[in-house]
Amino acid sequence: MSEKITRKALLWSNLLSEPLFTLYGFISFILYKDLGASAFLISLVTILKPVVTILSFYWKGGGLKKNVLWAGFFMRAPFLLCPWIDSAWFLAAAAVNYMFFYRAAIPSWIEILKRNMPEKRERMFSFSSALGYAEGIGLSLAMGGLLDQEAGLWKQCFFGAALIGLCSLYFQARLPILEKKETDKVPLKERMIRPWRDSWHLIRTRPDFARFQWGFMLCGFGIMLIQPALPIFAVDDLKISYLEMAAAISIAKGLGFALSSPFWSRWMEKTPIDKMAGRVFLIVGLFPVMLAMSLWNGWWFYGAYFLYGIGQGGSHLVWHMSGPVFAGKEDSSRYTGVNVVLAGIRGAVAPSLGGLLLVACGPVPVLVLGGVLCFYSGIRLIQNWNQQLWVNNNFQ
Repeated sequence: MSEKITRKALLWSNLLSEPLFTLYGFISFILYKDLGASAFLISLVTILKPVVTILSFYWKGGGLKKNVLWAGFFMRAPFLLCPWIDSAWFLAAAAVNYMFFYRAAIPSWIEILKRNMPEKRERMFSFSSALGYAEGIGLSLAMGGLLDQEAGLWKQCFFGAALIGLCSLYFQARLPILEKKETDKVPLKERMIRPWRDSWHLIRTRPDFARFQWGFMLCGFGIMLIQPALPIFAVDDLKISYLEMAAAISIAKGLGFALSSPFWSRWMEKTPIDKMAGRVFLIVGLFPVMLAMSLWNGWWFYGAYFLYGIGQGGSHLVWHMSGPVFAGKEDSSRYTGVNVVLAGIRGAVAPSLGGLLLVACGPVPVLVLGGVLCFYSGIRLIQNWNQQLWVNNNFQ
């Protein structure tokens, strides 16, 4: 019964959260095209969205389920004010707030899934994510068409999407989970230091986990590096409309994600996670390279997003499920917390560096450099896995 309720909560959480998540993907374009935001503000948002994940490391809502519920409420609440506030800075702040609480909920959410779904967890997680992306295909096309027709319609869209997303809290509130009561009061200094100490301890004592994290760090750095260049490259160089952008995100990227997710989940059940991650990074590395090639032919633009969807299908699964995989019988929230905080650390550097390179060199060199970093991380991770396999076979 516990597993059945959890599967239902997982499914409905993805479906009801998708409208806001889909619209969230348009924020940079809305800021630049509708609200006239400067390149500085777009770069600032790109930097702050991952940086605040470091602060989300400390989020405590009062137990696993309460962490998820309160974070789910706070990340959507500001968008309910969009119809009455016409400000690029407010929308930017709402975007950063969304990412803070979105990341803050992940360790508790993944630990709940680990406890309540001991079998076929990866397959169910991948299936529900694929359904959400499939839903996003139609939503993205509809939203792109609406945003092209009427400039200010994004306000009502955000309001409705946030309201729908809040309905997911009903299913999450019904999750059965045994909470451990904390009777000892931890001093503030200890609460601030403990997550970093625990994370460093995991990296030092688990070389397999450390190799995985460094590989993900390089690939993630490459993808974050190109983020400031994407809206400017699409609008100024390719003259992309909202509808064309929606077609790339929904049809191309969404189909790539949805079609590949079942294969990734089945592969993960029988493949070492670092080997799988290395191949995912190689696929992701093709995205910025193919995107740069769309200057010569527009079909490369859609091909790039389709391939990115395939890579993201694997990356999404590997990133979220790596905590339970490496944790074994331990509490997975510590491992997932390392994922979250390292995403914030690379976000503190990569987008700002990408913004500087964008000003100095233009968008195309930034895209190519991002692709090179992804390729390198994938090759190194596969090489490390092959070397470890050789050692195991020859010294056992």
